[in-house]
Amino acid sequence: MADIKTKINAWIEEYIGAGPIFLVDLQVTTGARRSLVTVLVDTMEGVTIEECALISRKLGHHIEEQAWIEEAYNLEVSSPGLDFPLTHGWQFKKNIGRKVKAWMKEGENVEGELVGYSDEAVEILTEKTVKHRKIVAKEPTWFPLVTVDKIKVQVSFQ
Repeated sequence: MADIKTKINAWIEEYIGAGPIFLVDLQVTTGARRSLVTVLVDTMEGVTIEECALISRKLGHHIEEQAWIEEAYNLEVSSPGLDFPLTHGWQFKKNIGRKVKAWMKEGENVEGELVGYSDEAVEILTEKTVKHRKIVAKEPTWFPLVTVDKIKVQVSFQ
């Protein structure tokens, strides 16, 4: 499956080029009855259903034409949901100003507003909690990415 993943990845990278659509994740898994190819793509503005459908049709046709997968398979092309961690620099830039949660490799997890990004660190405007009540004092803090396990956008219903 690694060889198929490499071929699919190369095709996607060639097809989408340098943007505006970006490849977020690609998974190829083998199931008992069929394989599953999952492609996650996004743009700075958000990817549309039509864009996902077009990539799915083109990639599915190419997989069939090249006979990369002999058995039955499912192909899913979609955007990453909010439960998918931020992994690429452009995703961090896209989400500046939004509330995020950072799961740290060691120590306490951090929540707050994403206010900055570099290739080495993220800046989060953290909220201090006193006796289970958030207070107004917020501190912008840079967290090196090597200390962070994952970062996800948090849904706000305010």
